[in-house]
Amino acid sequence: MIEAGIIGGTGYTGLELIRLLVRHPQVNLSVVTSRRYKGKKVSDVNPHLFPFIELDYEDVDTKEIADRSDIVFVAVPHGSAMEYVPALRERGARVIDLSADYRLKRADYERVYKREHKDKKERDAVYGLTELHPEVADATLVANPGCYPTGAILAVAPLVKGGMVKQVVFDSKSGISGAGAEPSETSHFPNLAENIIPYQVTAHRHVAEMRRELPVDV
Repeated sequence: MIEAGIIGGTGYTGLELIRLLVRHPQVNLSVVTSRRYKGKKVSDVNPHLFPFIELDYEDVDTKEIADRSDIVFVAVPHGSAMEYVPALRERGARVIDLSADYRLKRADYERVYKREHKDKKERDAVYGLTELHPEVADATLVANPGCYPTGAILAVAPLVKGGMVKQVVFDSKSGISGAGAEPSETSHFPNLAENIIPYQVTAHRHVAEMRRELPVDV
């Protein structure tokens, strides 16, 4: 049985992760963190998870999380994961980061996300597309791919490998939940219902992931 922990168990990604892990026959969910809901039952805050989980939300440090977990999922916003990952790895935990903090080389990350990366150690994260990177099975740090790159890369990777394309244009659509749980004017349902809003059409940050994995003009 694999003991798994989740840092950030209240956002859309964290909640979906909880739903998947509590039903996995080889996983025991040992700890789920939330500062806002510390001490409250996960299923009380999220009734759709009852009766599958009896854990309380906790606010514990990374050392304790690592000591209680074989693998830790980091489900926090971009720029926050780098605050947790180094300490988790120092304690021997394997880490799957769901943010963008470890998907790119440091220089590329800082250029695309316009922020300094605080983890200065050598970048050894494995990009988590298992179809293209079987080494994920033995990785100690997995950088989970972005939503658009997952669909885009897997769709054309066979064509690229076969030398059938040299240039690709991706036209992708995302649902409202792709913007996360934090409300904003651009993710407010009345503004988006039956509507499409263009988003960073020529400079989307996910393009860097596509270019990293696909040796063609994207």
